[in-house]
Amino acid sequence: MFSIVACIAQEHDLGLVALSAGICLLGCFSTATLMAQAARLRGRRVLPWLGAAALVFGSSVWSLHFVAMLAFRPGTQAAYALIPTAVSIAVSIGGTLMALMVRERMGATTLGLAGAGLLLGAAIAGMHYLGVGAMGANSLLHFDPGYVLASLAICGSLAILALLRADELSRLGRRLEVTLWLTLAICGLHFTGMTGLTVAPLAPVEGGFVVGSTQLGRVVGLVSLAVLAAGLSALLTQRHLTQRRLDELSRMRLLSNLAHEALLLHRDGRVLEINEAGTRLFAMPAQAMIGRPLFDLFADSAIPALLRRERCDPQDRFPEELDIRTRSGAQVPVELSCRAITYLGRPATAVALRDLSQRRRDEARIRHLALHDALTDLPNRTLLEERLVHALGVAADEGSQLAVIYLDLDRFKPVNDVHGHAAGDALLVQVAERMRAALRPTDTLARIGGDEFVAVLPGIAMPEQAAEIAGRLVTVLGIPFRIAGNRVEIGSSAGIALFPGDGTTAGALLRAADTALYRVKDEGRGAFRFFEAVMDVQLQNRRALEQELRGAIGRGELRLFYQPIVNGSTGEIETFEALVRWQHPIRGLISPAAFIPLAEQTDQIARIGEWVLDTACAAAAAWPLPWRVSVNVSPKQFRQSDLPALVAAALARHGLTPSRLVLEITEGVFIQDADTAVAVLTDLRGLGVRLALDDFGTGYSSLSYLQRFKFHKIKIDQSFVHRLGQDADSLTIVRAITHLGHNLGLQVTVEGIETAEQLGMLRDLGCDQMQGYLFARPAATTASEFDRARLRSLFAEAPMKISA
Repeated sequence: MFSIVACIAQEHDLGLVALSAGICLLGCFSTATLMAQAARLRGRRVLPWLGAAALVFGSSVWSLHFVAMLAFRPGTQAAYALIPTAVSIAVSIGGTLMALMVRERMGATTLGLAGAGLLLGAAIAGMHYLGVGAMGANSLLHFDPGYVLASLAICGSLAILALLRADELSRLGRRLEVTLWLTLAICGLHFTGMTGLTVAPLAPVEGGFVVGSTQLGRVVGLVSLAVLAAGLSALLTQRHLTQRRLDELSRMRLLSNLAHEALLLHRDGRVLEINEAGTRLFAMPAQAMIGRPLFDLFADSAIPALLRRERCDPQDRFPEELDIRTRSGAQVPVELSCRAITYLGRPATAVALRDLSQRRRDEARIRHLALHDALTDLPNRTLLEERLVHALGVAADEGSQLAVIYLDLDRFKPVNDVHGHAAGDALLVQVAERMRAALRPTDTLARIGGDEFVAVLPGIAMPEQAAEIAGRLVTVLGIPFRIAGNRVEIGSSAGIALFPGDGTTAGALLRAADTALYRVKDEGRGAFRFFEAVMDVQLQNRRALEQELRGAIGRGELRLFYQPIVNGSTGEIETFEALVRWQHPIRGLISPAAFIPLAEQTDQIARIGEWVLDTACAAAAAWPLPWRVSVNVSPKQFRQSDLPALVAAALARHGLTPSRLVLEITEGVFIQDADTAVAVLTDLRGLGVRLALDDFGTGYSSLSYLQRFKFHKIKIDQSFVHRLGQDADSLTIVRAITHLGHNLGLQVTVEGIETAEQLGMLRDLGCDQMQGYLFARPAATTASEFDRARLRSLFAEAPMKISA
């Protein structure tokens, strides 16, 4: 160590030593700065910066060596061979470049850093000992092996340490540290090696040599120092400008990454930058997109539009919808807009891409909701008509048939009433699933109302094929459903219309199928029928009658006819049954059998029933004797109105004693909700009115109703009376009902008596009351005008007979 210090102090020009040290420090700092610049880059762009770093470092090492060699043995001239001297600088630069390349390729691994450090140390040592060997032409050189090995060890270890610490060169402190280790590696090699060198001068030679001197060393050193200083200043200036440009670019990228739209820059058709939204949109990293041709990012169908936009004036480039192509090859709709900008000092184009996928999905969803039923997801009326019109056009072109099935659910309303609307909705969903499964893939099934469906069957070869499909639909809907653990049974009715025989337009076919459906409902439901021309006339008459019925009460066209109910023993009148008739100004007197079912279907029965009740109470209150008046109550009227309140109001309004009013009720009032029916009947009984169970014997559970509620009387249906004397079973049934009623404490009334023989048989059975054409037909007359004497004579003359 002391020998090295002595060598520097005694055998060197200290001024030149200081100059060489300055060259070394400046060169090493420039090298560290260039390495920091290269660390910012990736790929091929890093090579120029590594080359510049190798050139600066190698030149700096050579300059330090040459100046330091000129400082060695002051006052003694040394001659340096030109070729070895030139080779030494090439070794310095080339070896440094190899070391930096190894470090770049192998990264921060132990093996990579060790190999790069040894290569760098070898480059420094090779340059030094080649340069020293250039003095051998006019001097004898003797190297001390120990110092040579020490110099190599110092240089190699410090070079490895310098490269090991060169991982964060963006910081000034780390660059200064790396500069220090590199300087120590160079100076340690030089001065340790020079300490072990003994030089014996020989006679000077001429040609191909450079004669060294102190003045030459100062000139070379100062020139090298000035060049390095200028280069370092330029490098730092460029680094500052580059950093400022990168900062601006970072701020621009930050702002672009905050945008929800995809933003990219391109110049001459190649991508320069893209934000994070763009990488997400294209599903590929930015590195894979930068440098690619712009057209590679768009679908083939978008290329003509892009070329057209390039030819347009920038002011005419309005936003346009195109399709891009993602990494997976999928096409995504976008809205493209662009603008010319200056990027990094050169013209470029900024492109904004707005992803339209969600908007397209929303538009499709809105269109789907507009054309489909929200509950069953079946086509609604609008989409049905679109598809039907299209199918009609195809059928007309091909000359084929087409069928339209109009289908309505039977007994659906009771499901809502009993189980609730949620159960009704669940039932409709299951109905839709069953019907879809029963249809062909080419058929269209639509829901056009609450429980109304329409099926369009294109390509029907013959009517039997439509009948088979309609029958299949009716059958599958007749199978019980399971809704929320409850067994639900409904049914369906269907009407069929055929193209072209029943209509050539969508509206005509739908009306024809609907007309056929109405006929099925009138005939009892649970079946299907084809449309017939006569049905349309009947339907029009029906609808006209329905419309006229709505104003019948207001126009005073309804009438009440009265039929007496007489005592079964004496023939005295006890009750008059009020029977409604419609006195139509054109059609004449219309029977209740023609318009009461229509009133029930159109929900007009409640108004008619209320009018009958009020009119009958008013008439009974004016009768000269306290006969009772009997009024029929429809099951629908029973459910739709507050019957106890209406009865109480009518009795109070006309001052009629409640016991003089008899309400005749059929078993239909119990079918939907027996508990509610019993509660209403109990309220009516509490008012004091009398209650009769009409049409007894025709229902399927009459006895159970008698058990649930205590009526005042039962009326035996006239269908049993008509067969008396002809069918022994009819007499047996009437006798059984009469005995049952008497045993339950009920009054028994028989209706439909038309012959004296029937009268005698029923008197013999002990029936309490009788009614029929034998006594009087219903008439629009006051009760006092009936011939009561004739009635008494009928009972006096009628024989009493019992047929076996």
